[in-house]
Amino acid sequence: MNMVEQISTLSISKLQKAFDQAAPRKQYLFVDTGCEPLYTDEPFRTETYSVVWLRQGIMHLQADLTSMVITGPAIITIGPNVTRSFRRSEERPDMQLFFFTADFLLETLANIFYLDRYRFFEDNDGHVVQLHEHEAFRMASIFNLVCGVFGRMHPNEPQLMRSYGYLLIHEIDAMHRARSAGQQPDEGNMLFTRFRNLLTKEFWQHRTVGFYASNLNVTPKYLSELVKKESGKTAGEWIDKAVMLEAKVLLQNKSLSIAQVSERLCFSDQSVFGKFFKTHQGMSPAEYRKSLSG
Repeated sequence: MNMVEQISTLSISKLQKAFDQAAPRKQYLFVDTGCEPLYTDEPFRTETYSVVWLRQGIMHLQADLTSMVITGPAIITIGPNVTRSFRRSEERPDMQLFFFTADFLLETLANIFYLDRYRFFEDNDGHVVQLHEHEAFRMASIFNLVCGVFGRMHPNEPQLMRSYGYLLIHEIDAMHRARSAGQQPDEGNMLFTRFRNLLTKEFWQHRTVGFYASNLNVTPKYLSELVKKESGKTAGEWIDKAVMLEAKVLLQNKSLSIAQVSERLCFSDQSVFGKFFKTHQGMSPAEYRKSLSG
């Protein structure tokens, strides 16, 4: 696959092409064992929710601003709004992947906010669950059901795939609940998480530490010290990282001019954006865009 022909947001059809699947499906996709994720250092999104059953091996994942090294067995959940990238590891991951759109899962439900209850698709600290042996057995059983229906000419394939989607969501929710039960909240970690979640929503327009400190009811100095202690990076570095990540996603969409990218990111003008980008990337936005097709 040409990794950067508008890879910034992948539809179901583009995912099918990436995983070399022929039969066209518009709302869901299952990828069986042996297929690897889209290895690219360039960030992208999809139009789907994703549930990845990492049976064994290692995966390097960056989801929004959080970098993770995940060892199987594990479940990974990623929502459409999450910017992600994958890096190849020496130990090839053995996995199965289930993608579905919100419209597909909600087709038979009256509650259009059903998926909003499950924050593990979007929250920075909820994407990964390392599994105990009995949990891995349950995941294997569910994915075996999915594998037994997808692409097998079953007359009720869509209905069953939707039911398996519900089943997976409720099992994963139970795992998260089991892990949070009885845990004492860490005030510093909670504030850091709130900062990151606020940052992913507000970085478009707000790039000062003072804005985030004010919204979190702390002083800028306290927020900066806490973020540095929790992550090794300053609050300002996290803000710059969020802006750069989005800039890279937007620059992959060649239908947008660099001036339009600058405007979407609320820079005062294209020149200011160009200086910011070059400071953090070592090349201009135009040079970066050219490097993608090289």
